[in-house]
Amino acid sequence: MSSFYEFIIYLTIYSFIGWVCEVVYCSILSKRIVNRGFLAGPICPVYGFGAMLVIFLLKPAQSGIPVIFLAGLALTSILEYITGWLLEIFFSTRWWDYSNRRFNLNGRVCLRNSVLFGILCVVLVKVLHPAITHVVLLIPEIWVRVSGIALIAAYAIDMLFTINTLVNLNERLKKLYEFTEDLKKNREILDWFNERELFKSFEKLRLLAEEGKNELNLMLREKFEALSQKRGSGHRLIKAFPNMKSIKYEEQLNHLKDMLKQLREKAKGKH
Repeated sequence: MSSFYEFIIYLTIYSFIGWVCEVVYCSILSKRIVNRGFLAGPICPVYGFGAMLVIFLLKPAQSGIPVIFLAGLALTSILEYITGWLLEIFFSTRWWDYSNRRFNLNGRVCLRNSVLFGILCVVLVKVLHPAITHVVLLIPEIWVRVSGIALIAAYAIDMLFTINTLVNLNERLKKLYEFTEDLKKNREILDWFNERELFKSFEKLRLLAEEGKNELNLMLREKFEALSQKRGSGHRLIKAFPNMKSIKYEEQLNHLKDMLKQLREKAKGKH
């Protein structure tokens, strides 16, 4: 690997392959197409960085399969754990949770996935990387540079877009939380309001507003509907990570999930 731009090309290729693996695996488990990925583009950078880490540290030509498997299992598991931990720290959100699987560590990594990563590392080092290297080395230097610059720009734009979406999602959840706290201070509403069944409670509020034309109820309904709009709700990320959990605003995130589910069901009903 002779240049930084070659590194970016390899990183993108393996990030794309990782995205394909995630989509196929999660779609089979969910029995529907799941457009997996933290970023909007068809890439999973954690796979790309994991692949490059394995390739750089293991010296593919000199390593045996058992060494590649065990070292790959360890390296990718550490990377997945750190990635999950950092996402929780920065965005107060848990993107995946393996707590219900045997032999897991704080729900961030589990033995089954780690074994799969180890197997993928063997395939990567012994089969994929030699073939991909052969193709990449055929690309003229000028196009390697141009492609690398274009990919860096695409990564930057996608990252900014995703971070903006996450900031908006967290702000939406915070406002929804504040709204529900205000509702609980209203004695009339407190009789039937149930935070654990947030969506049903808001549906009742909507019906009361329509039936009674009460000014307060109408105002509350309008505010709730503004907070429940699909736009800016992190719709893509919630679909990509259906088991996503909010550390601070779990009930509010569940409401958004319910709302998006109902919107999808309505859309299906029209076809």
